Amino acid sequence: MNTPLLIARRTAGNSSPTQRVMTRIATLAVAVSICVMVITLAVVDGFKCEMNKIVGAISAEITITNPRSLNSTFGRPITSSPQLRSIIGTTDGCTSAYEYISRGGVARSQSGVAAIVLKGVAESYPSERFDALIDEGAFPQMGESRRKELLIARETADALGVKTGDRVELLFMGDGQTPQRELFKVCGIYSIGGNEQAALAITDLRNVRKINGWDESQVSGFEISTDGRRPSAEVVDALNYRLAYEYESDEDVAAIDVRELYGYIFAWLETHDVNAAVIAAIMFIVTLFNMITTLLILVLERTQMVGVLKSMGMDNGAIRRIFLYRAAMIVGIGILVGNIIALTLLAIQHSTGIVTLDSSAYYVSRVPVALDATTIITTNLIFVAAILALLYAATAIVSRISPAEAVKYE
Repeated sequence: MNTPLLIARRTAGNSSPTQRVMTRIATLAVAVSICVMVITLAVVDGFKCEMNKIVGAISAEITITNPRSLNSTFGRPITSSPQLRSIIGTTDGCTSAYEYISRGGVARSQSGVAAIVLKGVAESYPSERFDALIDEGAFPQMGESRRKELLIARETADALGVKTGDRVELLFMGDGQTPQRELFKVCGIYSIGGNEQAALAITDLRNVRKINGWDESQVSGFEISTDGRRPSAEVVDALNYRLAYEYESDEDVAAIDVRELYGYIFAWLETHDVNAAVIAAIMFIVTLFNMITTLLILVLERTQMVGVLKSMGMDNGAIRRIFLYRAAMIVGIGILVGNIIALTLLAIQHSTGIVTLDSSAYYVSRVPVALDATTIITTNLIFVAAILALLYAATAIVSRISPAEAVKYE
């Protein structure tokens, strides 16, 4: 028989008004704390998932290009040579590589103008990257015949006042003063926040090659996907080493990690991690103080019981477990209530998107949530273990109670 547990159950049902009030306050504190923690982590994970979708659509994990092309509207071509493709294909961690050609320009319609970055991709490009982002139309079709179709961002479409099926004029500045004009049909519109990403427009690689006046072997670069077994930074280092010592070309070519290309996005996500850690720490401290206060009241109001138990031969460890079991009951109820509330609110947000955001500032139009069972269970276990461990230390007050004095306590 577990005597400390039995006594804890009996005393729980025979509490004073003060104990009942403090128990409810402590239960509420636990429920609110775990609720806030779970919601915070779910929102942070949601932002990470959405940002991975966005970054995965606009760029692969690694890009090989001429570094001087990164801040240029025209860009410098590199040669898509067999040797370069061989280096990419035989580097550990690289799974696939896709050619692309980009060109900066201006899109114009009867209703407005917008700056764009035209990105041409080949038929083998994994268009499913955009599946979660396209909310009107479809990805440009690429077959044997070249089609002048264009996938643009919602922000660009709104600035131009166009929809799927409309035509827009693209203007590109060349060496001369007269801009080069091209007419494209909008085949799809995707939604993405942020001003820089909103400028990206997707089309057939052959369209951009013709605009740039490049030959069949010239591209802006390669986008490379990895198998995830190694950090992308390690794969980048391996590629750059091989490009420096094995690639027989005078071209300036380098591999660049997506975290370097879009460092501001990942830095923004890291601030959310810091915020989540601060919120979790604050809620944990508040809960801990509430639980310690409740535990001390439970002990002090049961001082006479402690004295009687000690006089009957029960050791300090067993008596401490009585109050630890009592605290575990409070924490357990609070955890259950907090999780039910949190999961209910998260499910509502996930299905309805009732809480919205400014997409130009947050990249998404509603608060994203990720209901990951592993994260939720781990958070609960760590929270319970930490609280109970610290509460067990707080029960050391039991050892200071003298049986002779306690039995006289009124």
